[in-house]
Amino acid sequence: MINFKIEFYEEILMSVTRKVLLAYDGTSPSRLAVSYLNEVFGHRKAFEVTVCVVARRPPAYLLQSGGGKSILEKEDLLEKAISENLAQARVIAERGRELLSAFPEKAVDLRVSLQTGDLAYEIIKEAESGYYDAIVVGRRGLSRVTQGFMGSVSYKLAEHARMPVWMVAGKGWNTRVLVAVDLGEPGFRVVDHVAYIFAGDPKVEITLLHVVYPWTGAGPRTETLKRVEHELEEAEEEEARAFFEKARQRFEEEGFPTEKVRVKIVRSIFGPASAILKEARKGRYGTVVVGRRGRGGFKGLLLGSVSTKIISTLKDRAVWLVS
Repeated sequence: MINFKIEFYEEILMSVTRKVLLAYDGTSPSRLAVSYLNEVFGHRKAFEVTVCVVARRPPAYLLQSGGGKSILEKEDLLEKAISENLAQARVIAERGRELLSAFPEKAVDLRVSLQTGDLAYEIIKEAESGYYDAIVVGRRGLSRVTQGFMGSVSYKLAEHARMPVWMVAGKGWNTRVLVAVDLGEPGFRVVDHVAYIFAGDPKVEITLLHVVYPWTGAGPRTETLKRVEHELEEAEEEEARAFFEKARQRFEEEGFPTEKVRVKIVRSIFGPASAILKEARKGRYGTVVVGRRGRGGFKGLLLGSVSTKIISTLKDRAVWLVS
């Protein structure tokens, strides 16, 4: 009876639908994001993708004076341009749906809207209103619909979205996931997102990586200094044991096999970003997950330091940013 209850509970957990919003424009980077979703999540039963395409609003000069047209004629021209842009966006969205071939038709939805402001904020607004688990974006995508005026939307999403952003580049994906964690609450939010997304997935292998940045200050190595350093190391080791035990319990709650979760702690005098990049390449991980900010092991670094270095350097795989 007990085993039956556990199995039933895990089945409920795995049946909860995960939802992601794919920011799509039909360009090569956004098609790579589609390929990533197909390869890593296409086998999942309770996983839905919404293809989001934002159509460009025609320029305001269409309503300005001059040109020999009346205001009514200009309004008609503007409405026609808007209609054409929305129609083009729907065609792009439908193509995105077709490319998500690993998913059943009912698991793919479309969202087409007309741009009213900054494109990144349009996507964020849609993501927040739809209660998605993450935004998925090609690393340099979203230029065709906006005809080049958009700028680096993927980086704006990474900077300002309050939900996880999955930034996809390259083609070297697989089901090996490297999760860089700081100890404490920011690191556990990263663990929580990964455990939830991959709940019950038998194909995924996860490595939790914690980087210890040793003291490298100048000056003599006195006995007092050595004692303080030893006490700090012991305190961090104890905190790490408690953190990773909590992480193990979180994976168990989501029905993810804990034998497929590995913990690795490394010391690096070059800092966390260098250690993460080295491990990502050495282990050939297809997905690398980092937090936007840390609190201790990553020394409170914000996006623009560790996260930016990871994003800008790992150009051949997916990088998830988790708040």
